[in-house]
Amino acid sequence: MRTITLSNDIRVDRSSETVYDFVTNPANWVDTHPVTTEIRDAPAGSATAGSRWIEVTGAVGKLADGDYDTAWLATTAVPGHTWVIETDQLRFEGVRCQIVYTFVTEGTGTRFRRDMTVLIADEADVDPAFEKVLTEAASDPDVTVNAGYLTTVKTALER
Repeated sequence: MRTITLSNDIRVDRSSETVYDFVTNPANWVDTHPVTTEIRDAPAGSATAGSRWIEVTGAVGKLADGDYDTAWLATTAVPGHTWVIETDQLRFEGVRCQIVYTFVTEGTGTRFRRDMTVLIADEADVDPAFEKVLTEAASDPDVTVNAGYLTTVKTALER
């Protein structure tokens, strides 16, 4: 099993509750996450523990082979503090993903953190370019999809 972790954080000049409410609403992903093209079957508002939805993801990094669906499950939801989502198939069978979002109050703002862990089974038939994009992103956190997403969330909330 191979493990790839991408971690980023940013300070947002809004309360942890405000940032949490925005981030945990899958409908907001289309306008904030650089690879999300559509959300289907999402709950209205914040996704609570047990909520499920489908994210349609477009081209990632150097991959341009079309959209794919990811079925997400919210496994932990502590408003204003922690939100955890998971999928048992990220683009390829045998590729699991967990994303942990944390929201920590800093004065009048929030330290917003996103830790994405991808587990690739040894027997998984994964496009090497997909794994390379993840590995390169993990080694340079300032240019990852994670960092772009956090910056877009900050901008959307601070306007």
